[in-house]
Amino acid sequence: MSAVKDDGSAPKAVVIANPKSGSSQNGEDLAEEVERFETDFQMRPTTEDDPGEGQAAAAASEGVGTIVVAGGDGTVRAVIESVAGTDSALGIVPLGTGNLLAGNLGIEKGVDSVETALTGETRPLDVGTVNGERFAVMSGVGFDALMIRDANPTLKRRFGTAAYVLSAVRNLRISPFDATVSVDGAEAWKGSTVMVLVANCGRVSGGLEVFPDAEPDDGRLDVAVLCARSIRQWASVLWRFARHLPQPPHLVFRSSGTRFVVTLSRPVEYELDGEVRDPVTVLEYGIEPAALQVKVPSQGPEDAR
Repeated sequence: MSAVKDDGSAPKAVVIANPKSGSSQNGEDLAEEVERFETDFQMRPTTEDDPGEGQAAAAASEGVGTIVVAGGDGTVRAVIESVAGTDSALGIVPLGTGNLLAGNLGIEKGVDSVETALTGETRPLDVGTVNGERFAVMSGVGFDALMIRDANPTLKRRFGTAAYVLSAVRNLRISPFDATVSVDGAEAWKGSTVMVLVANCGRVSGGLEVFPDAEPDDGRLDVAVLCARSIRQWASVLWRFARHLPQPPHLVFRSSGTRFVVTLSRPVEYELDGEVRDPVTVLEYGIEPAALQVKVPSQGPEDAR
């Protein structure tokens, strides 16, 4: 469904929807819900060949005011790749399993978030970069990437984040690798690890608040290096994460900055916003401050206090 101005100018809103996210009913409800709030819009579905980058780039170049992405984390990341750095605002309708960015911004899951995506307040957010690609929430190398890679797709659809928990248990025996982490040009950590996680937001996969002080608009990225070896150490780290307690330095190293370089002793898979990439030995991270304008829930009188 679409409604375009008679003069052929760009619509006020373009909805880029992943037809494989959620259910077919979601797709029907999505179009109906958008029509309630915006009569001047176009629906542009993703395809196997283009998960959203091309559609978003075209909409931004046409001068579309609001580009709405409806789908999971992969679709959101693909659209952000093209929307960041433009004058278009991003609306999010979370229809996936993790919904990482939406969760950090307090955006409701499902088509009920259409109102926020179209009429919410606009908030400037930073965008992280890793090896030439953009991410909004996090990027991890090692355990984090394997957990995401091995999560069963059927279990993800049926049970959500429980699939990641099972995958995490299967990967607890990951072989350590040596890594060097530099922060803003200076070596900050060197040793053996099973995961290096870089984040723009506080909550990561599974809803864990790994970076309680992280803000997606502070112009900085946060890094955590996990050094746990035994099951007992893993349990201690997870227990402290779940209860928002500080981590022992010998188990988790933390820092923040604007530029990170992670050098690995062997090729290791990494992920960005839930998408796994081929093994590498060097990861170069950067930050684009306030590069993305995102629609978020309007702040009511009680929230403003």
